[in-house]
Amino acid sequence: MPLEAPLYSEGLGRPPVQRYGGPIVDAHTHVEDVANTWLLFRAAQDYGVQVFCGVVRPQAIDALRREFGESFRPIVRVDHSLLGQPARFVRENVQAVRMGRAKGAVAAKFWYAPRFVAETHFRFDNPALRPILATLVELGMTALVHVADPDYWFERQYSDVARYGTKDQQYEMLEKTLSDLPDLKVQGAHFGGDPEDLDHLRRLMDKYPNFYVDTSATKWIARELSAKPAESRAFLIERADRIVFGSDLVAFGDATPAHYASRYWAQRWLWEGEGARPSPIPDPCVTDPEGPKVQGLALPDDVLAKVYTGNARRLLGIEI
Repeated sequence: MPLEAPLYSEGLGRPPVQRYGGPIVDAHTHVEDVANTWLLFRAAQDYGVQVFCGVVRPQAIDALRREFGESFRPIVRVDHSLLGQPARFVRENVQAVRMGRAKGAVAAKFWYAPRFVAETHFRFDNPALRPILATLVELGMTALVHVADPDYWFERQYSDVARYGTKDQQYEMLEKTLSDLPDLKVQGAHFGGDPEDLDHLRRLMDKYPNFYVDTSATKWIARELSAKPAESRAFLIERADRIVFGSDLVAFGDATPAHYASRYWAQRWLWEGEGARPSPIPDPCVTDPEGPKVQGLALPDDVLAKVYTGNARRLLGIEI
């Protein structure tokens, strides 16, 4: 399918700033099939994204690779439906990782939000995961891991500490795995699940050299980093080698161009812009009567190049 007129003409207008003119790798999206992925792909290209990494079922990889070629890099979705059959869980997920790698996969996704752990009692440090993680190390792949959730949720949805634990406790399983498998490359989804506490992320990065974070979950990241712009800018400059760009966009049938564009618009302004602009993303966590805003951090050009592309090359092996 050839590209038509830019989608931003139907949504938010042109990208707010384009200081950075190079390619961008989106290291964290979710896709299901070719038909529903085209709109995301077009919006991504409008905002400079040349390669998108998508969490996907293994059986959907072939069609997506045929359609999008090297612009699409798979992230194997680990299947937790077999937890009740431990031997089969390990066997089939190891097989899926190996098959995915043969078809261009760069990572595997592990989702351990507090509600999942509370329901299943299965954690990222479960011994059943070791053969799968060891396969990632062997193949040079990355573990994309969701740990924790916004502080706002721990104050509300996860207020039952006996059931969900504290936010600090969510990181015990991550640190146990990082400590036991020092060669495992880990991409912490959504700023490692803790954009609220950058000092905590500093400690994790200092202790575990193979721990990176991505910028996905745009609404959450933009809200928290915009609330403390000086600290956020200093952190991104200081840790520029350990942060990869990601949107967490999900390709779905009823999506509008503006839905996809809003996430890319917000992030390009957050990293490249200067000053505050109204956010195009509704955010119920923001109580300001004027609505949510995105505070531009005006990152230096060399930092932008690392976050947008350079670190994806080192972490995921993606060359453009």
